[in-house]
Amino acid sequence: MMQGIHIEGTAIRLEEVEEKHFRYIIDWRNDPENNRYLNQPFHLTMEKQRAWYEHYLADPTQGLLLVVERDTNTPFATMGWTDHDPVQRISITGRLLVGDRRYRGSALFAEASVLFADYMYNALEVEMCYAHIVIENTASIRYHEKYGFYRNEESVRFPNELVVNGMKQVEYMRAKDDWVRVRKRLEQRLTGTEKV
Repeated sequence: MMQGIHIEGTAIRLEEVEEKHFRYIIDWRNDPENNRYLNQPFHLTMEKQRAWYEHYLADPTQGLLLVVERDTNTPFATMGWTDHDPVQRISITGRLLVGDRRYRGSALFAEASVLFADYMYNALEVEMCYAHIVIENTASIRYHEKYGFYRNEESVRFPNELVVNGMKQVEYMRAKDDWVRVRKRLEQRLTGTEKV
């Protein structure tokens, strides 16, 4: 169920996926460098994207946001969630893709990551976010750990996510309290007030 999410940041905004975004998503997800670790064992077409979108509109447990640079109105990434359970207050975060590689590691992507996490914990009122990362995807593992995720060493919450399209994945998790702590550190780093 589309919620019309629109979140304004300083240099970027997050907006819920619409048909106007499809051409970006298709180009990004079909790029061999981008889709190496994606759960997409096929060539994405406009027809397949529209079929996915019809399902998306009818499913209240998931969301997909486009990250757009405000000054140039340039979409450059996606992030989202699945399996949102408002009763258990859990969700799987994912669909993380910096499609325009010029923005990888940028301050704009960092701002988007913070706004997205704030949205998950505050607006959606999630208490625990899970993420499933292909074991060989060290860049994604580093990213998740930087933003407070840690490997789930206990009972796996989503065992069906551990092997997807033949790719072995590990389950990471981050509680709301973990996010509050790491967010404070990120702010201190950005403002230069971090204690050494």
